[in-house]
Parts: sequence; structure tokens; C-alpha cells
Amino acid sequence: MIRLSTFEDNSFEPFQTLTEETYMLLKQDSAVLTKSYTQFVVFKYLQLNLKDYADFVSEWTNVPAYKMDLMISTNIHFVLEFNKRISNVLMSFKFFLDNAETYLKRKHGKDSKIAKDFTELTNNLFDNSFAYRFLSKLRNYSAHLGFPLEVVLFKIDYNNEFPESSKHSSQLLLNLESLKKEKKLFSSIVYRDLDKMTEDLDLIPLIKELSFHIISIQKFIYFSERNELDEAIENIDFFVGSRKTKNNQIKVYTYENTNNNSTMKIFDIPYEILEEFKNTYKNWC
Repeated sequence: MIRLSTFEDNSFEPFQTLTEETYMLLKQDSAVLTKSYTQFVVFKYLQLNLKDYADFVSEWTNVPAYKMDLMISTNIHFVLEFNKRISNVLMSFKFFLDNAETYLKRKHGKDSKIAKDFTELTNNLFDNSFAYRFLSKLRNYSAHLGFPLEVVLFKIDYNNEFPESSKHSSQLLLNLESLKKEKKLFSSIVYRDLDKMTEDLDLIPLIKELSFHIISIQKFIYFSERNELDEAIENIDFFVGSRKTKNNQIKVYTYENTNNNSTMKIFDIPYEILEEFKNTYKNWC
């Protein structure tokens, strides 16, 4: 006997009996979601690191200018907090790229059109975006030489008459001359970029631009499997209907009684993953 059931407060409440064929289809649809999630969760991890970084930048940008303690810009503990978040973004960005490439090649084949199109997409981003190519190489620089950021620069436009109206901006500056000394740690094209520059690099606009490129890469991955995901989600929703709530889980259990021995096997329908996909991809087109 195969039953589709809710599970809440350690109790099963079966609501539908399944045929073997239907059971196998549900397992296949669930496998589609769980397999896709192995890539999606890496994207989510990168997004969490970007949010942590952006929230920290925003926190200090929103401090009223007249209350700013300018000595904090060189405070080693303060700079470390920024470096921690920058490094997390750089490492998870590299993790995201490598994982996405491997995921698509294993799913579709290394010589498939999707794998080749992905390579073309990332190559175009590298060729056309300094932010993309520089930050992709900055992780290598940091891995060998340590944290890239030495100082946080605050610029204050102070209003003597109305101090509370004073404005300030922050910059996360990398020393250009230090970067130029490490030619071997950057690709030739990135080093040529650096060699043409005359001012220190501010990471804030570069990471902001990178965040948009990351979304474009994930959209490519999503569109490559959208039909498969949509079909799996639609099928699972069809069988479960309105039985799923915020407080329960949906499980399939098989129950057999042979030779006075009872055996129960349980299979979980990955509804948390299903909801993650719905919430993330609902406005992507």
C-alpha cells in the first residue's frame, strides 16, 4: 500500500492512495527539484554573502555624518569586518561559477549546447565587464597575499549651519600600486586594465555591478531547466492540492506486512525546495 500523507505533530494523516506508477512519477518530479537545488543553494549562499556585505555597507553609510568617528576608518577591527565580508563574497562568487559550470556539464554533457552557451556567457561577461574580470581574479590575489582592504575612506560634506544635514559617503579603496606589483596573480588582460589606471579602486561600485551579472548567470541556468522545473512543480501541486500548510510536511509512505513482519518506508516530498523555487523565480521572465 502506498499512501500520500500529511505529517504534523509526529502524526501521519493519509489523504490519497497512490498506484506504483504515480508513486514513481512523484519520486521523479521530486528528484528534479532536489537535483536542481544542489546548484540553486550555492547561488543562495552567494546571495546571502552579498546581502551581509551590502547590509554592513548600508549600516555605516546611514550613520549621520555629524556623528561619524573618522578614526574608525583605520581601526583594525572595523577594517577586518569589511574584509571578512568582501572575502566571503569573492570566495562564494568563485564557488558559484565553478559549481554552475560543473552542474550544467554533468547534467547536459560537456559538449552540449547549454554548456557551450554558458561558457560563452561567462566569457562575454569577462571580456566586457571590468568589475567581473577584476573581482574574479581578486580572490586569487587575496588567497596568496591576504585581505585586500587596508582602509575605509569616509568623505564628509559638513554643514556648519545645520550639522544634521551634513552628508557623507564611504569608499572601500584598494591600493592601486600594491595591485600592480602582483602581475602574476592577475590575468594579462586584468593587469593591462590596472596598468592603465591612475587612482585607487573603490570596491563598492564594482561589487554592485557584479551582483547584477550574478543574477544574469542564474537566470541563464533557470531558463535552461525552467520547463522541467515547472512541470515537476505543477505535478506535485496537483497531487497535494491544498493539503500543504505552513506547519506540516508532505510524505509518501509504503506499508507492507509479510510473514508477520511490518515494513514502513517513508519518502519526503521536497516542499521547502518547491517553495524556494516559487518565491525566487516567480518574477523571472
